[in-house]
Amino acid sequence: MQNVIDGVIVRGLGEGTYFMSMQHYKKEIKKKLGFDAYPGTLNIKVGKKQLNLLKEYSPIKIEGYKSGSKILGSANCYRARIKGINGSIILPELTKHKDIVEFIAPVHVKSELKIRDGEKIKVEIA
Repeated sequence: MQNVIDGVIVRGLGEGTYFMSMQHYKKEIKKKLGFDAYPGTLNIKVGKKQLNLLKEYSPIKIEGYKSGSKILGSANCYRARIKGINGSIILPELTKHKDIVEFIAPVHVKSELKIRDGEKIKVEIA
């Protein structure tokens, strides 16, 4: 079983920051993944084959919720690591992304690793 996903860092839509700042998701992530997630995600463009690798793993489910008339979707998470930083791949149920995986961690990954958009990166599934 291959446990590394290769991809290229890309600029996100800015929505990760919004969702990662919501109290509900913050609590769910802390409870189920064991860390306080930095309010934002690292977006990694991957191929379909890379994305399919995740199907070999059991996801950790982050529950969605309803706020007024808005339904905020759930997400599947997979424990992962990038260059020694432990975190999780998070795949929101409701997303505009087709070939992007998002990585969350307790730190701002780009500044911590001094990486930028366009660089190749490997995500190790834990």
